[in-house]
Amino acid sequence: MKTTIDDIAKMAGVSKSTVSRALNGTGYISKDKKKKILELVKLHNYVPDSKAVNLSKKKTMTIGLVLPSVTGPFYGEVIQGVEEVLSENKYFTLFMTFESNSPEKNRERYLSLMSSGRIDGIIIFDPQVDSQTVEKVTKFEIPVVYLGEDVHGSDVILVDNFSGAYSMTEHLIKIHKHERIAFITGPAKSFDSVERLRGYKFALENNDIEFDPSLVCRGDFTKESGKNAVENCLKNGATAIFAANDEMALGVIEELERKRIKVGKEIAVVGFDDTFWSRYIQPPLTTVHQPMHSIGKMAAKTILDRINSKDLVKSPMRIVLSTRLIVRNSCGCETDSTN
Repeated sequence: MKTTIDDIAKMAGVSKSTVSRALNGTGYISKDKKKKILELVKLHNYVPDSKAVNLSKKKTMTIGLVLPSVTGPFYGEVIQGVEEVLSENKYFTLFMTFESNSPEKNRERYLSLMSSGRIDGIIIFDPQVDSQTVEKVTKFEIPVVYLGEDVHGSDVILVDNFSGAYSMTEHLIKIHKHERIAFITGPAKSFDSVERLRGYKFALENNDIEFDPSLVCRGDFTKESGKNAVENCLKNGATAIFAANDEMALGVIEELERKRIKVGKEIAVVGFDDTFWSRYIQPPLTTVHQPMHSIGKMAAKTILDRINSKDLVKSPMRIVLSTRLIVRNSCGCETDSTN
């Protein structure tokens, strides 16, 4: 019986589109898989028909974008960056956002999207993605870029959270002489939160200040969790509060105002993100700027590079974008500056 593309795919343990990509010499496929497929083709004297050869050349001109939310300034700027690049290249964006408190269901949804054949690649911002999901994603053999998670063996776009948090903590220590600095974290499994906490702790250590676990309060990147953390921060003697994102910092400021504690004078409050409103609140928020728009642009450029690349075995890219300190009044400084 004549060998078919289905037979080759089954023997190689891959999809028909992967076999087609190997035959065409285009698209995204590992060196080992391509070698195995071509050896099977030769061994079984498989002659591809025109339909098989053209299978991988069909494009949907659509990229999936998975985000925890589309609300809020952070996600809005990421979306703008992605859209700017994709629209220039005549690609559409298919958005998918998470349902609250349903991580398994959320992952089933974007895995289903990947298997649907509706997209040519996908950008995933899943702050708590697990290794099992990463393994399933890899099996679909379409280009994937992860945002905010250091996923080994995949293309990732990261922000230098560690250095940003280190710089902010050192500013509070060296410029304002604080030693009792509280830190409000994000979700426990968030890579961003873990790296920001690590930067905070390292700055304390390098300035000979003993780390006090009682000054670390658990948050979840929401304004409400910032409000809720204030009581513990004050109870444990904090003279400065470093919230791991601007949303929580806003919650901290609102709660301190409710308690009639003057921010920037009686206590310092700082954040991380440099959202557009951070300069307009009172007092203006000292924070760490991360290039949200650039994150989106870089993710879109990377995914298109993978789709169009002639280098089929290109090594995974790990792109780390720098942050910078934005000094305003909430830390106690009287003038604004950018470091």
